[in-house]
Amino acid sequence: MKKIWLLMLAALLIVSCSDDQEQKDSVRQVPLYLSDVTRAPSEAIINAGEEYSPIHFFLMSGTAKTEGDFIYNNSAWTSTIGLKEPENYIYGFSPASAAAGTITLTSGATDYSGGAKLTLTNLSAVSGDDVCVVVGVVASDNSTAVTPEFGRFDCVTSTNNRVSLLLDHLFTAIDFNIKIGPKYNELRTIYLKKMELKSSLSVSKAEVTLTANTSNPMTVVYTQDAASTQSNMVYDYGTDATTTKGIELTTEGKPFRSYCAPLSGIDQKLVLVCTYDVYNKKGTRVRENCTAENA
Repeated sequence: MKKIWLLMLAALLIVSCSDDQEQKDSVRQVPLYLSDVTRAPSEAIINAGEEYSPIHFFLMSGTAKTEGDFIYNNSAWTSTIGLKEPENYIYGFSPASAAAGTITLTSGATDYSGGAKLTLTNLSAVSGDDVCVVVGVVASDNSTAVTPEFGRFDCVTSTNNRVSLLLDHLFTAIDFNIKIGPKYNELRTIYLKKMELKSSLSVSKAEVTLTANTSNPMTVVYTQDAASTQSNMVYDYGTDATTTKGIELTTEGKPFRSYCAPLSGIDQKLVLVCTYDVYNKKGTRVRENCTAENA
């Protein structure tokens, strides 16, 4: 009888411990929701969506660190991790596919309340991504969209556990408008097949120091690597499901966008390489895989 009671007691203890652990885990991992994301150039604040997903973020509580992603899908943001504590600091970068990141304390700091240092590696001086970092965080609820302030990284969550993020750029945008001249258009048709932006200045990493102040929360130092040319394929008809010939150029023009690190002198180190076919007005291809390079 004693053995049976001991076995029953042991079983009850195991169940009790298991239940306690599940309750603790549920408390520690309350789902974290992202209400909205805004991107903040100086001239406007606009909503950011799929092109900035996933946002890789570091959830800091004291000196404890948890990493996760906010992922945009079906017009909504989801999170891969939950909350452990009600008071946190959030730092991060976007899109996660554009770089690898680590976080450290700023010089002399004992916690993350005053800011953090993000180190982004695997960067390229030219990119198809608008590389951004989180420069503002605010807790929000289901009914009210709140725009975070620059330099606020603290996040004291409410019962809804919702936050809003503010992103700012690490790279600068370059807009192209590729068109055909009206007189040449009377004689020939051009199909653009590829468009590649190359830089003879290379970047290996960016060190982003984030400071909890509303005047100048972000400073960036880029590490250059002059050993190789870096490039971004702005357009490739081989990945364009809408055509097998490329984009037919018009007199109105076709817009494209690329991005580059704002390095000193990079405007003199960029080359645009276009590959195209030429057709006569009867639809016969008369020149194939022509290339044009423009500084």
